[in-house]
Amino acid sequence: MPVLHKYKDKGDYYVLTSIGNKIVTFHLSSEGHKKLKEAGINNGDKFGRGLLLDLYRTGDAHTGGSGPGELVSQTNKRQPPLPFPDLPDDPEPESLFPGCSACSSLDDLHLVEVKEPGRIATILCPACRNKKIVDSSIPLPLVTRHILSRILQIKDIQKVDKSVSDYQKFLDAEFESKWETFIHDKPHQQQLITIDTGRQKKLL
Repeated sequence: MPVLHKYKDKGDYYVLTSIGNKIVTFHLSSEGHKKLKEAGINNGDKFGRGLLLDLYRTGDAHTGGSGPGELVSQTNKRQPPLPFPDLPDDPEPESLFPGCSACSSLDDLHLVEVKEPGRIATILCPACRNKKIVDSSIPLPLVTRHILSRILQIKDIQKVDKSVSDYQKFLDAEFESKWETFIHDKPHQQQLITIDTGRQKKLL
C-alpha cells in the first residue's frame, strides 16, 4: 500500500511502497503531489496502488538513483514501523510496475536497443545497461505509447522482449482511476481505486 511522505529538508513529496518484498521510493513531481492533494491524500496517508500506477505512467512519479532497500524486520528497533501491512492488499498487482528485464530492479529504467546477439528492444537498469552493447537508450518515464511506436519503427526493431511487451500493455491500459471520486475516510480506512485494463480505442 503506497504511503505519501514529505521530505524533511525541502517541500517536495515522495511515496513509499512495498514491491517484491522491497521498499521502493517514488519521487513525485509538483503536479503529481497536486493530484494526490486534490484527491484528499495528505502527508502520511495511504492510498490505492492504482493512483501510483497512474502517476508513474504520466511521469509524475519516478524512482530515484539510490534504488530500493530490503525490508527490515519490525523487531529491529533501528527500523521505523513499516506502514504497508495494515490495510487489505490492493486489487492492482505489483507486477504492473515495469522492471529491468535482467534483474527486475525498478531503479532508473531505460528503454534500450541491445545489439547482441541481434537487435532487440528491452528495459534495463543502470547496472545491467553497463553489461550490454547498447545503441539507443531513453529514460523510461519519457517513453509514451507514441514515442515507443516511433522508436521501433524508425530504428526498424523487429524484436522486443517481455519487458517491453509488458510495458506496451501498461501504456495501453485505461487508468480510469476516478480521481475526482476518491473518498478519503480518515483516519485509517479509504476507498481503493480499481483500474480498467482494457485497451484504449484511440492512440495519442
